[in-house]
Amino acid sequence: MSDVIKLVSQGGSTSIHIDVSIEDNGDLLFSGQDIGDDPDEIYGDFDYEYWLRIPAAEKDRVLLLLIERLYGGNAAVVSQFRKILEAEGIPHGFHSH
Repeated sequence: MSDVIKLVSQGGSTSIHIDVSIEDNGDLLFSGQDIGDDPDEIYGDFDYEYWLRIPAAEKDRVLLLLIERLYGGNAAVVSQFRKILEAEGIPHGFHSH
């Protein structure tokens, strides 16, 4: 498995932990775990685990959908997205004239 990014790590009477990763086969995998009162009350067990898997073949579609949802209608999308890429050290090309 490649790097895992922690999306949620929340404590309390019910702790919630959600990670996302790209699996060796290219699938995008969200994995979550709720620990505490809520799962015990709902499922009769203090630990509830769940997974959301997007097949590798659908990742490009998911990427375009996320960009549309996050940046649709934003005239500054190119400069804002470039800043993110630069901050993360992600190679990219930008050309203008």
